[in-house]
Amino acid sequence: LTDRQPNPTLQTRTPPTMANPGNPRIISLEEGWNEEIKKKAIDVLEDMLDNGIKEGKTNMFGAKEYVTIYTTCYDMCTQRSPYNWSRDLYQRHGETIENYLTQTVLPALREKTGQGGTILLAELQHRWSNHQIMNKWLKKFFTYLDRYYVKHHS
Repeated sequence: LTDRQPNPTLQTRTPPTMANPGNPRIISLEEGWNEEIKKKAIDVLEDMLDNGIKEGKTNMFGAKEYVTIYTTCYDMCTQRSPYNWSRDLYQRHGETIENYLTQTVLPALREKTGQGGTILLAELQHRWSNHQIMNKWLKKFFTYLDRYYVKHHS
């Protein structure tokens, strides 16, 4: 028994993720944000808001898509330090909304300025509706962040 070497995998094992209980994989900030949250949630959401929901699709995100994105956010927020990305996700969440408003909404509203009050008002109504949809989905994706990070850091 004494000449047996300890199993290095057991010594360095980190807690399993919610998405994969048997997988101790750490999700890096860039991987989780770029490959999961931004690519599969935010970019898709912005595309649907700008170009409309594809014909025949009754919901913006299916249950499986939603759970995958939510779980990625959850896992990134519950990893042990220094791999807990709550602060970074909170910041990027805010930047996402700010960037969409300044790069998409504001130019669309400026384009309608001078075309008559009714046209501008219709565009404003459309953009407000989109803003509400975007916030609804971001709130769903980042529920864990909102419940725990915001609660303890505000």
